[in-house]
Amino acid sequence: MATSVASRAWIPHRTSVAISDPFVPSYWDRSQRNPELAKALSLIQGYVSEARNLLDLDDEEAPLRTAEVRARLRDLLTRDVKKLSIDSAWELANQLKRELLLLGDVSYVWTQLEYEAHRDKKPNKWHGWSEHLSPAKLDALLGARAAGPIDRRTHLEAVRSLRMLYELRAEAGLERRARAAQKCQYLTMLIPILLLLQFALAAAIYEVGRHDMWKQIALAGSAGALGAALSGIFRVRDRLVELDDLRSFWPAMRIQPLIGATAGLVTLLILESDAVRLGTDATQPTPWAAVALLTFVAGFSEPFFLGLVRRVAVIPDKDAAPSSTASAV
Repeated sequence: MATSVASRAWIPHRTSVAISDPFVPSYWDRSQRNPELAKALSLIQGYVSEARNLLDLDDEEAPLRTAEVRARLRDLLTRDVKKLSIDSAWELANQLKRELLLLGDVSYVWTQLEYEAHRDKKPNKWHGWSEHLSPAKLDALLGARAAGPIDRRTHLEAVRSLRMLYELRAEAGLERRARAAQKCQYLTMLIPILLLLQFALAAAIYEVGRHDMWKQIALAGSAGALGAALSGIFRVRDRLVELDDLRSFWPAMRIQPLIGATAGLVTLLILESDAVRLGTDATQPTPWAAVALLTFVAGFSEPFFLGLVRRVAVIPDKDAAPSSTASAV
């Protein structure tokens, strides 16, 4: 069986191409500061290499490979890698992954089915086969491969199922990245608003408080900001391991110190109002070390700060005890 030369006529020879040729895997090997973009480009590089290997197969072994498929692959890869953003790089990687199913033979397609079957058995896997397609269909396709040669109809059904699964994953990934970008935009817009309100609160505390209140304001704000920043660092180090979680947390980390500083100022108000005492003499002001410690904890622990606010917000019902006593009499 002779290999079709026409199917690879548009692919340059591997030993004579320049690195500027997008059909060479090394073209997509670009150093990037952004780890997510570097990962997407690495996937593209792998898919380009796989495409070249699949095109080495005879046309008879890849019944779904047509001139339109080869032209579409050429159009996908004819772009400047330096102009790719994170979203466009991921979209290109997802499109190439779907096109490989049309370039490959039965062995390649059923390898992807076996991978999906293995992946579907693992817990907490993102958008597995069973979430969108029938597990019985996957078992039937794998069984057909074991039963004997695969006809064109079964091959086409397997490719259609995998392409639909890949498209749904790509759509979900695009939605996640869009939500993260929107959150980043909103939080960025809130930074100057929160900063302005924080300065206004600090100025009000200074004007109506003691003459040395600016020291307490600076202490409470900086301690709260330090606590919030330290809490965010611990979360990144110990709890956030998935790429989507890290992408979503970065916008929140930019505003985290301001949130902590605001929590520190509110905690200072609580202490100055004597709504909460730290076991000191009521006639004496709260020691500076106690203020620093409490405002740091308020910025570090959101549940602790919210608990303080709830404690102050609860107004005891003073008429409850007299009314119950009167009813008893």
